[in-house]
Amino acid sequence: MSDSRLNAPNALSAFRIACVPLLLWIAWRGNVGAFVAVFALGLVTDVLDGIVARRFGLATEFGARLDQWGDFALWLSLPLAAWWLWPEILLREWPYIATALVCMVAPTGLAFAKYREVPGYHTWSVKLGSVLMAVSIPLLLLFDVAWPFRLAALWQVVCAIDELGITLLFAECRHDVPSLAHAFRLRRS
Repeated sequence: MSDSRLNAPNALSAFRIACVPLLLWIAWRGNVGAFVAVFALGLVTDVLDGIVARRFGLATEFGARLDQWGDFALWLSLPLAAWWLWPEILLREWPYIATALVCMVAPTGLAFAKYREVPGYHTWSVKLGSVLMAVSIPLLLLFDVAWPFRLAALWQVVCAIDELGITLLFAECRHDVPSLAHAFRLRRS
């Protein structure tokens, strides 16, 4: 593992964090096209940072944490921005939105309360959940097709169980734990 904090994958993660004020400003101004383009670019950086880190041996604990914060910031900006751009859809879908938000925030909050840091578990369930959200949110907001988003929101319950279980199993903060099943195996060994 490299110790440098100034590298391409970390710059991609930091870009996601830097996008948040821009995304909120664009949404406040009501520019749907620009918002979609910048948010999509943020999602692309989420895919690329891990690939670049692994491919070029640039994976670090700092990078894993920065990636987690980048994901958290990008996704957390979406509800407010969407409220400004698509309030009627959000009002209709609020139970699913609330479910997804609680399931995304609660595991991070519990982990932070326990470890005083945010782990980068990068679980398989969360990776799938991110793909489901990345596909279903545009379908919901741009084309008003709700059922994929509703399924993706319910999948966040599985993600939360996975991450909460990992946090409850370990006394110290861990990173890159693919699933709760892996956590049980790690704990036994």
